[in-house]
Amino acid sequence: MKTKIFLAFIVVIFAALLSNFIFEWLIMRDFGNYVKGVKEDQFYWILASVEGGYAGGRWDKEALSESMHWSMMMGLDIKILDNSGQEVLSSHEAMQSLSGAMMSRMEGLFHIHETGGKFDEYPLYMKSERIGTLLARPFQKEEIKEKEFIFKRRVKSFLYVSFAIAGCGSLLIALLFSQYLSGPITSLKKAAEKIAHGDFGVRISPKSDDEVGKLSEAFNAMAESLQKEEQLRKHLMSNIAHELRTPLTIMKTHVEAMADGIIEDKEKGLDNIAGEIDRLIKLVKGIEDVTVAEASFFTKAEMVEINLREFISGIADDLLPAFRDKGLELQVSKEDDLPVITDVDKLEKILRNIISNALKYTEKGGVTIDYGIDYGSVKNTFFIAIKDSGKGIPENEIPLIFNRFYRVEDNISPFPSFPKGGEGGLGLGLAIVKELVDVMGGKITVESRIDHGTVFRIYLHPGGQS
Repeated sequence: MKTKIFLAFIVVIFAALLSNFIFEWLIMRDFGNYVKGVKEDQFYWILASVEGGYAGGRWDKEALSESMHWSMMMGLDIKILDNSGQEVLSSHEAMQSLSGAMMSRMEGLFHIHETGGKFDEYPLYMKSERIGTLLARPFQKEEIKEKEFIFKRRVKSFLYVSFAIAGCGSLLIALLFSQYLSGPITSLKKAAEKIAHGDFGVRISPKSDDEVGKLSEAFNAMAESLQKEEQLRKHLMSNIAHELRTPLTIMKTHVEAMADGIIEDKEKGLDNIAGEIDRLIKLVKGIEDVTVAEASFFTKAEMVEINLREFISGIADDLLPAFRDKGLELQVSKEDDLPVITDVDKLEKILRNIISNALKYTEKGGVTIDYGIDYGSVKNTFFIAIKDSGKGIPENEIPLIFNRFYRVEDNISPFPSFPKGGEGGLGLGLAIVKELVDVMGGKITVESRIDHGTVFRIYLHPGGQS
């Protein structure tokens, strides 16, 4: 990637330098055309002046002498011939009419006596009638040629120096920019290699908000998904192996005991085996529920606007008969309507799970559900609080209650995660709740006192994940 970017810059630099060389050629060509055009204008002015020295069928040498002086000032050695080819006047002849000082100055400007080269012929006309011929050639004026040569050489030198500076500067800029632009791509490449080797904890810090920055954010989301999936796989394998071992061991023991005749009542033995099979079925169902909860991390949530008061009241109405059968109360606080946008399916599973747990392990009193805006937390966060009058959770166990398959050997816990013996839950209910709350970008807190009950508070953002 870095090499490609650098080569792209080199191509651009080469095109720029090529355009500069074309520009230099155009400048020198235009300069030459300009000088040539100026000389042609001067010459045709002299030609017209010489033609003006012919009047009445004869040449006026005094007028021609003045034209000769101007031509010599312009660096031209000329001769004027009549129609018969006889010389009328020449620059050398006109020079003799100058004063000594003027002649010396002209001699200093031009090497008059060192003429050479072939004359160019130009016809002279007066009213469409040819009146003679003008012969012209430049004086040997080396200073003018040298100055033109020096000017052109300096122009080329300036252009070449500017080309060198621009080229070297462009190369340096190309090197720096290719390094800068390829840096994030290189980081992505290294991070992808780490993920390929099993390091799913690698993350990239986006350094811009452009396409590369968005790519880095997408990469981080992908890495987080892979890490979550890898953790899910490891946890499931470990937990399944652990949880399957006990019922399978019991079943094997019963079968061997029945085969050895230790258990004579085979019907009772089969009932025990059937109970363990039911336990395995519940275990598999619980694992499926956890898997579904964690898999929702990878799926896009379906956000729906609901009235939170009506939503909670609907769930409470469904569960109210079960509370009445047990002689318990289920109350929803009489708050005002509260419109929120949330994932209805996940929120319903969370509430039903916690309320059902509270029902199962509350012996007197009941459950109260409260809700509202959490003004002391993040802006627009709403909360749902579920308070029961059960026996409470030991303080030292509260940090552990959301762990999968977690149990304590204590009958005072009001939740199926904490049964004693083989009855009760599997230790997956609150794990599912925690997974769903995390997926929704919220948090859940627990407050509990022995013999005074437990309060679960769920904090969510109305628009989904924060």
